[in-house]
Amino acid sequence: MPTVKSLSAIHKKTIKIVTTTHFMKAIFLSIIVVFLAACSTNSLKRDYKRLKSERIALPQYRTVIINGRNKPVTDLLHGELKLIVFCDSTSCNNCAIEAIYNWEDYIKYAEELDGRLSYYFIFTPRKEETEDVKSTLDATDFNYPIIFDSVGLFRRLNPHIPANKMFHTFLIDENGQVVFVGNPLWNMETENLFKTTVEKHLYGADIGYNK
Repeated sequence: MPTVKSLSAIHKKTIKIVTTTHFMKAIFLSIIVVFLAACSTNSLKRDYKRLKSERIALPQYRTVIINGRNKPVTDLLHGELKLIVFCDSTSCNNCAIEAIYNWEDYIKYAEELDGRLSYYFIFTPRKEETEDVKSTLDATDFNYPIIFDSVGLFRRLNPHIPANKMFHTFLIDENGQVVFVGNPLWNMETENLFKTTVEKHLYGADIGYNK
C-alpha cells in the first residue's frame, strides 16, 4: 500500500509531466502561428508583385449607372489618376453597393482636384446574381458613375489581378501602372497614404493630408 510520501511524489511527477506536455503544446502552436504568418506575408508579397507586374487595361465601357439610370460614359472617368474599386463574382456585390455612399467624401476630394482623379466602381456579380445586383444598382441614388460589368470584361483583360480582395482596390496612373494598393476606407493611415500618393503624382510634391 502506497504511503503518503510516495503518493506525494507520484502527484508531483504527474504535475511535472502535464506541465511539460502543455509547455510543448504551447511551443508547437507558437511555431505553427509563426509559420502561418510567414506564409501569409510571403503570399501577400507575391500578390503585390503580381498586381504590379503588368499595366491595368480598362475596357471601353459605353454606359454607366448614375442615380440608378443608364447613361453614356462621362468625363468623370477620364482623370489622370484612377482609383479602381473592383467587386468581382466572389464578393458580396449588394453589400458593396450599400457601402458605396461611404465614398462621397472622396468624390468631393476628387472635385477639389479639378477632375484629375477618377473612381472606377466596377461590379461583376455571379451569373445567378446578375439581375438582383442590377436591380439594386437601378435603385441607387448615387450621383457618380458605377460600372456594371456583367460579362466580366475587366477581369478577362486583367487576369494578373490576385484573387485576394485586399488587392481589388488600387490606384493607377495615366499609363495604367499601379502606384498605390489599398482601400482608403480601411483606416486613417491608408487614407493619408492614398491622398499623399495622389498629390505627389499630380503636383510632384509629397504634400500629405491629415484631415
